[in-house]
Order: sequence, then C-alpha cells, then structure tokens
Amino acid sequence: FKSIKPYFSTDDDFNWNYGIACASSGEFKEAKEAFLNVQNDRYRADFCYLRWLSRCYIMTGEPAAAWETFLRLDTTSESFNLLHLIANDCYKMGH
Repeated sequence: FKSIKPYFSTDDDFNWNYGIACASSGEFKEAKEAFLNVQNDRYRADFCYLRWLSRCYIMTGEPAAAWETFLRLDTTSESFNLLHLIANDCYKMGH
C-alpha cells in the first residue's frame, strides 16, 4: 500500500483500506491519518470506521478524541460496543 499511497491519497476506498491495513499491523498513527482523509459520509458513519478510528486515537495518545467520537453517537447497542472498546483500550494503554 505504501508504494501506491501518493497516487491514491484522495481516494476514499484506498484510505479506508489503507487505514484498516495500517491499524491491523499496529501502525496507528498512519492509520489515523488515512481514516481522517476519508471524506465519504457513508464510510464516516459506518460503525467499523468509528471503531477503528477510536482505537487509533487511543493508541496514539488521544483518548479524548475517541470519547468525543462516542459522545456524537445515539444510544444503541453499537454505541455501547464502542464504549466497551474505548474502555478496554484505554485501560490497556494506561490512560
């Protein structure tokens, strides 16, 4: 992915996949940047996107940004799952 990144930096599909690939391999700063480059509202509202972005925030030392992501959600089972992820990741990182 890194070799073709300069050619697809504005492509939402690429940034989505690149973000997931980076986060899955522990490159959370790079993943966060890719996720924040996604402009498509369909992606940005997707629960998977919100989970990965929140995890990236926490792993890069920005737990407050993950919390803000949670606060913007309506109360649903998905938002409870995100709260659980935030709590566990913050505990793991010592925040």
